[in-house]
Amino acid sequence: MISSRYRRVGAAVILSLAWGFAGNALASKQETGITSHKAQTTQSKLLTKNNKEYSRNSESGPLPDLRKYPSGTARKKAFIRTVMPSIKHQNAAITADRNWLVQKRYDGRWSPSEKARLKALASRYKVSWSGNTRSVPWNTLLERVDIIPSSMVVTMAAVESGWGTSKLARANTNLFGMKCSSRSCNRSAGKIGGYQHFDSVKESVTAYVNNLNTHPAYKSFRQSRAQLRKSDTELTASNMIHKLKGYSTKGKSYNNYLFSLYQSNQHLLTASN
Repeated sequence: MISSRYRRVGAAVILSLAWGFAGNALASKQETGITSHKAQTTQSKLLTKNNKEYSRNSESGPLPDLRKYPSGTARKKAFIRTVMPSIKHQNAAITADRNWLVQKRYDGRWSPSEKARLKALASRYKVSWSGNTRSVPWNTLLERVDIIPSSMVVTMAAVESGWGTSKLARANTNLFGMKCSSRSCNRSAGKIGGYQHFDSVKESVTAYVNNLNTHPAYKSFRQSRAQLRKSDTELTASNMIHKLKGYSTKGKSYNNYLFSLYQSNQHLLTASN
């Protein structure tokens, strides 16, 4: 029969072992928790870094090399965040000018600075005006001084530039496949001849919007937009993409492709607005 002394010693040994196992388990659990926390922190930092890269403002510089992002959602987000600030800036400036024109249309008083502003707008939008404030071509001005829906602009830029990865986009910062009036232009090393070259994303967007707002080839587009304005209908990519005619030799199939791309990426475009 085992004495009470030995029973007490055995119990103490068992208790000590139990505490040891429990301590090891607790330490392992704490270590796992720390590792998990570190992993979450690292992932959070990477996400923040990526968001900063996506949000990098390229308005005043050339298009960044977006090929470093894997094709798919990551690259699309990077592209949208790169071009959207320029598009929003352009539309905001146009909206301010348009609102000013609407306000001045029925105002018979004109200061010298207001006349100068009107003259500059007429020149920029290629509208003939004699300078007489009593015979301002209001309808033509308001037909041209208007926005292009931002999601439509991004969609067209994505199609024409391969989400910012085409050779033309990288070499010329030309996001919309805009050609020169002369085939011999931009023959310098590293540039693609026959196509316009821009120093920044902002310049490329501005040129594209100005092209749609002034070129005779897109008169029907501007007229359709004016009709939507008269009916107090919001201008959106959905109701404007199919109004654009003559931008591509592919005709309606080009518009159908634009619309399909817009719909399949609408969730990304909406998130960026």
